[in-house]
Amino acid sequence: MKTPGRWWIRIWNLALAGALSQIGFIPVVAVVGAMLCGLWLDLRLGTRPVLTAACMIMGAALGLVVMVRAAMTAASQFRIERPPKPERPESSSSRSSEEYPS
Repeated sequence: MKTPGRWWIRIWNLALAGALSQIGFIPVVAVVGAMLCGLWLDLRLGTRPVLTAACMIMGAALGLVVMVRAAMTAASQFRIERPPKPERPESSSSRSSEEYPS
């Protein structure tokens, strides 16, 4: 049974799931960006593989840290839709009211 006032919870969760599905690209972008930055620095300073490797290692570490933090932040934003409590019928009890005094 859907609660009429809770439609926004599903939309919010779907939007977060869409964002979480793209979080895996963060380390890739960080490593490629760091590699390009390292290549540019190596061309400027004449230290061919040294700065490229160092920048790629730092980019990989930074990309993983950012990815984990983004995933944890987004996962904490999910909303839980609790089902409504079923109503208990009061008169359909199998035991009489004499067994349970008020």
